[in-house]
Amino acid sequence: MPSTGRASEQRTTRPSRTPIAVALLLVLALVAAACGGSDDEGADEGEAQGGGSTTTEAGPWTFTDDLGVRVELDEAPETLVAETMVAGGLYELGIDVEGTFGPLKRSDGTPDPEVGLADPDQFTSLGETYGEINLEQLAALQPDLIITPSYEAGSYWGIDDADLEKVKAIAPVIGIKVGGQRIDQILDEVGRVGEALGAAPDSEQVEEAKAAFETSSRKLEEALAAKPGLKVLAASGSTDTMYIAVPSGYSDLTYYQSLGMDVVDPDTDEEYWQNLSWEEAGRYPADLILGDARTGATAEQIVAQMPESARQLPAIQADQLVPWVLTSALGYGAFAKVMDQLTTAVSSAQTGIA
Repeated sequence: MPSTGRASEQRTTRPSRTPIAVALLLVLALVAAACGGSDDEGADEGEAQGGGSTTTEAGPWTFTDDLGVRVELDEAPETLVAETMVAGGLYELGIDVEGTFGPLKRSDGTPDPEVGLADPDQFTSLGETYGEINLEQLAALQPDLIITPSYEAGSYWGIDDADLEKVKAIAPVIGIKVGGQRIDQILDEVGRVGEALGAAPDSEQVEEAKAAFETSSRKLEEALAAKPGLKVLAASGSTDTMYIAVPSGYSDLTYYQSLGMDVVDPDTDEEYWQNLSWEEAGRYPADLILGDARTGATAEQIVAQMPESARQLPAIQADQLVPWVLTSALGYGAFAKVMDQLTTAVSSAQTGIA
């Protein structure tokens, strides 16, 4: 299975993260003056967190994200930059994003799941490797607002900590809380951000995406109900180590559990992964394995990377490993497609083989 990278960074970790040092541009101060400001101390007393915002067609624009960061601008933001998962979600809401940081295309030229249903060519890429943002390009776009997932207050997915203040000097940053959240909760928050940016919640486009998500959820729930006893294991790996996912650390796995999926919960105090040697690969019996596919690997390619001993697992022998899409766009329609693929795997799986 592909490498997990830093095991502490839950489902959206990547195999390689080498931050780059970028010199601060002289123009940043000028751009910052035009961008408004943000208050990391949180919302004013009495203003609810969780997407509280006020937006007018003309005049001041304020928004408090669900981490408590308040942004105040002289007018509603128009030029947006976002991490690709967020950009893919906002696309479904009819919100245009100018620049992105994060994967847009896989090595074969096909869209990365992070961009979802959007055309990756419609975005200006500021860097596709985790933590690498071209600050000069970012400043040239003169964004009004930057939006990215966040696992904890003060840390933003895709922005290296060493570059955070430089990024904030260009434009205020808001986060969409993903740590400790189920995917449906995250999608709702993306929707609230979209509404603050001008998306119509009752538009045909938005209603269709939500309907697709609900339909796919129902189908997966029905498929799971039809397979009582199906045991599912989510895993990743490197050359020497097998990583067993802790379901509570993953927004998709916790949602699948709410639909009735029996996901292996490894015996560990770690938040995201339990590390095992490949010789211990059979510690947790499973009928269906979700294999980390962040590199775009197929099930066959994932199995080919596993040690020969691990290929003897009952699920592997039964051809019951399915690629696990850890980094889907944060959009209802995009995630509906992920669930549809999982539903197909569940429907065809044999139970009781572990």
